[in-house]
Amino acid sequence: MSQRLKGQETTLSFTDPDGLVENLGDIKSFEAELDIQILEEGYIGDTANRFDEIYNGSGGNAEMHLENSKWFSFTNKVQERATRRSPAGGKFAITSSFAFADGTRVRVTFEDVFFGPFPLKVGGRAEYVSATVTWKCSEITRVL
Repeated sequence: MSQRLKGQETTLSFTDPDGLVENLGDIKSFEAELDIQILEEGYIGDTANRFDEIYNGSGGNAEMHLENSKWFSFTNKVQERATRRSPAGGKFAITSSFAFADGTRVRVTFEDVFFGPFPLKVGGRAEYVSATVTWKCSEITRVL
């Protein structure tokens, strides 16, 4: 039987420009994507199109339930950078670690991350408060 990777074997942490590593909440889901675009061109005399690809960066999102106020301070730091109230050179990073059943560990770090909307949802009296973080970046570092 295959020992496939489950969510319980992954972690996700956020690093702000001050180097503080934050667990912003209980992560419900995490999604990341390499944005690779296929280029296609047809030429006279060729019997099929030619293909190539370019890397347009990476991005992703994470949905979480809030358990403390760290999400609010983190989004404040992002807003300060976006409005140039803090040094524009401040870099954020997102790191995910994967622990496989055979003992192998892989760490993926999304470097110099830029963020999109930060929706916050209070669904009702009996529901947990949830937040979503959406990002894009140009560089990924993999430690295999």
